[in-house]
Amino acid sequence: MEKTLKRLAKVIDRMMDHVDLYGGPTIVSDDDLEHYLDPVFYLIFCAETAGGLSQLKDKEFVTVLYTELIPQEVPYSLRYLPFAKSAMEDFYYCLYKEKHLTKSQYLEIAFIFAEKQPTFFARMSKPQFWSEEKQGAMMRMIRDAEPEEHDLLPVDDPRIAAASQKVVPFPIEKTVFDETDDQPAAYQIRIDLEGYRPPIWRRLIIPAGISYEQLHLLIQIAFEWMNSHLYLFFAGQKSFGVGISSSSEKATIDQDFQECTSLTYIYDMGADWTHKIKIEKILTKEEVKVPYYPVCIKAIGDAPVEDMFDDMREPLDRDILNEQLAEYWDTGEFF
Repeated sequence: MEKTLKRLAKVIDRMMDHVDLYGGPTIVSDDDLEHYLDPVFYLIFCAETAGGLSQLKDKEFVTVLYTELIPQEVPYSLRYLPFAKSAMEDFYYCLYKEKHLTKSQYLEIAFIFAEKQPTFFARMSKPQFWSEEKQGAMMRMIRDAEPEEHDLLPVDDPRIAAASQKVVPFPIEKTVFDETDDQPAAYQIRIDLEGYRPPIWRRLIIPAGISYEQLHLLIQIAFEWMNSHLYLFFAGQKSFGVGISSSSEKATIDQDFQECTSLTYIYDMGADWTHKIKIEKILTKEEVKVPYYPVCIKAIGDAPVEDMFDDMREPLDRDILNEQLAEYWDTGEFF
């Protein structure tokens, strides 16, 4: 292993020379992310054990490591989970820049990282998938973690009484594109819950200008769920969620909805409910009613009930779904 690391010293040095979170080689300080390189060292160790560094070019070998062995064996702070993927992307980028890989080989591996990203994040977050050794290490990591510093409001501050965690500001009649007729005013999307036969899906029309947090809550209503678990959105190379990726409260959907044909949404990292969101239509102001509001125009299949071991289903009633969507739109409150 020591000889192998010496051979790859320039690659590791190149990774450590850059401080750019999501563009090209990336690194964060040791204080912020102690185990940044652990997935890379595990990759190298497995390649050497399996026959040499040439294994790093084998697409099947990389896929198994990325989707099975690393999630099963490598402890990693859930708070910094996107960096685990970034570390491996950076490693392969630097292998290419140091001429250990051809451009086509690098692009093939980069495609695997992008295509299998939802599986990687879901399994890295799922204790049921971890080995006993990783479970023990993760428990020690959680137990030993220092709480983050926060600016706290005084106990008697009136904003505390006025605030509600279930209230998310929601545009009622205005969107960021109201001023011109040729800009998007709404989107028609189809959301498929993957892995179920017969299929379970919803077709919605949603206003432009909303945040990913608001989109998350619209999906929760459409599938009659309770907003009681973590979630992640993946749009191309970007990810949005709560706590372990880019903030979903401020990021709006519009740029991604106009650049991507589909997105991935994962809800409940334990159940691993993965959804494909297909952007079917981009609607202008003339094509939608005013004021704009979210509506479910078609729904197929009863959704599974949260936190149930048996396959219990919630009976589908589209009229009730639209009443709840309208209520959320009018009040901004998720019940």
